[in-house]
Amino acid sequence: MYTDVGSNFKKNHNMIFPFDININLNQSGITGIQNPTIKIYGGITTFLGPNGAGKTQLLRGLKHSLSAHLNGKKIRYVSAGRLGPMENYRSDYDGQRGQPRFDSATFGDKSATARRHQTETILGDFATLSERADVLIKVQERLRKLFKRDIVVDWDGGNLKIFFSRVDQTTSKNYSSAREASGLLHLAAILASLYDDEVGCLLIDEPEVSLHPQLQSFLLNEIKKVAGSNTDKGKKLIFISTHSTEFIEVNSVTQLASIVFCKDIQESPIQIDPSLGDFQSKKLQALLTRLGQEHKLALFCHTPLLVEGPSDEIICSALSRKLSLNLEAAGSQILPVTGKGQFPVVIKLFRLIGKVPALLADADAITDDLDIIGVFTNLSQATELAAGLGHRDAAKFAKDIYNDFCQIVSTKWDDIKNQAELHYYWINRDKGKDELIAKRRSAFCWLFNTSDEEIQKVSNGAEWLTLKVRLSSLLNFLEKLGCFILRKGTIEAYYQHSATLTVDEKPNAASYEVNGLLEENSEKVKEIYSDIIRAMTFCSNVKEINEAEAIRDLLLAMVSPALASLKKETTDTELKIFSNNLFGAKSSLFTLTKHIDGEDIYLDVNLSTDILEVTGFPIRIKKGANPIEVVNNSLKLK
Repeated sequence: MYTDVGSNFKKNHNMIFPFDININLNQSGITGIQNPTIKIYGGITTFLGPNGAGKTQLLRGLKHSLSAHLNGKKIRYVSAGRLGPMENYRSDYDGQRGQPRFDSATFGDKSATARRHQTETILGDFATLSERADVLIKVQERLRKLFKRDIVVDWDGGNLKIFFSRVDQTTSKNYSSAREASGLLHLAAILASLYDDEVGCLLIDEPEVSLHPQLQSFLLNEIKKVAGSNTDKGKKLIFISTHSTEFIEVNSVTQLASIVFCKDIQESPIQIDPSLGDFQSKKLQALLTRLGQEHKLALFCHTPLLVEGPSDEIICSALSRKLSLNLEAAGSQILPVTGKGQFPVVIKLFRLIGKVPALLADADAITDDLDIIGVFTNLSQATELAAGLGHRDAAKFAKDIYNDFCQIVSTKWDDIKNQAELHYYWINRDKGKDELIAKRRSAFCWLFNTSDEEIQKVSNGAEWLTLKVRLSSLLNFLEKLGCFILRKGTIEAYYQHSATLTVDEKPNAASYEVNGLLEENSEKVKEIYSDIIRAMTFCSNVKEINEAEAIRDLLLAMVSPALASLKKETTDTELKIFSNNLFGAKSSLFTLTKHIDGEDIYLDVNLSTDILEVTGFPIRIKKGANPIEVVNNSLKLK
């Protein structure tokens, strides 16, 4: 039995939370997929996932699965495109109207009110306002007091019309609902569904549509007021699919259990089991109570990249923009975690909800202890990778190298003291704490920022170099698991345009660095920030957008037959007609012209648009040459 008063998790004599629901996807027209089962822990159940993950199909499937739990009440599904019917009046929807027909807006006749609970658009909600005076009053009161609007229902010649007026203006007249802001229309419609006590289950696809964050927050509070067992007076089961953090509230394990994580309609959605021992951890429970906006954003992605602080986030975001890594579009999110001690618990949480978190950490994540990298070496995948390297156990592989590193730093510090004590870690060490930690951090950074030749020159150089090789193998191994350690120590050590400042000034330094790196050549940026870029590439796991690749096939398809038929007497007009006959409108992308140099005939190809980001034009191809080779060389493609 799970109890959470804030989320309406309670027991009722006719409905006991949690209970299972098998979602009938076949009834929604989806075949060949096993119907998933989800557990309902309370009044609000939320579906999260990227576009195309199947959230809408799951909501629709619930329409056919919940009748046994509603005690005769209605099921109402509200679509994400609920304002669709109003576009006939709010826009020149087919380019033939001249201007919108605002004042002609109508929303069905009397017969439509009988279908109001089945209607998935705003037409059903406006019909409810016309049929239920009590619901209308509740909506009106909130619009008047909070938004200085009044909503008026009118029947004109048997057609339903909705008007608004401004209550803060004494001379305000009624105006057509088609002239009202989209956000207020969405809000009025959803509130009507929420307050309708004939509805025992409400399914809302993307409640955040057109609502600014404050309106979203208000709507969530209204949702929470009516969410619960539908056998309780004024309560209903509510299911939402959302892309907004404003509709996510995770202050407890039971609230987290009410989130259904979707990846693909072909795969079963993921829910946590709040009774698992992992969720009894005080650290994890404490993390949930302070789950901030950034952490909530990571709930929407597949592979969050955890970093140590705002400076790391600033640099990573800039690199993503500079190099077009498209982290967010690829299902990742840069997530700063305050204090490296929080990494293990945050990683555990994200894994429990089906995410694959990656980590970008300072060198102290591997020099101080094995707590953080242990979260990766305990993965089953780690055992397989370690076996491929000839190690029986991943954790022992890491521990042996770590212990040997600690041993050499402890016993042979004097070998490298003069060089290592120049490092940031040593200069800014906490002199009131164990100096051995500072020595390990500085030694690690000295190893990875000193050439092998220079390492050989110090006392016991061969031993130090062997250790560097072994540490490198461990770091490469960890990167395959998603754990990336900054070989230079901290993010600031990579800066080229900003000095390392004090702790309080770190975000400022990162901002200055961003201004510089955005102006740098991309190849230089890749070289300087290679350690960080590897982590981001791991998370993005998508191919680089290259518009040259997108046009290559069409380009070759055009030039190959043009070259075959090209003669000295061929005119540019003939080339244009030839291309247009073969490729129609697509041929307008390129301009083909003939060029003669002595006895040699060439085809010149130019790009006819400024929209595509492609370099290498114009391209000159000699008749008889290999067009594939010439085009690839010009566009710098393999």
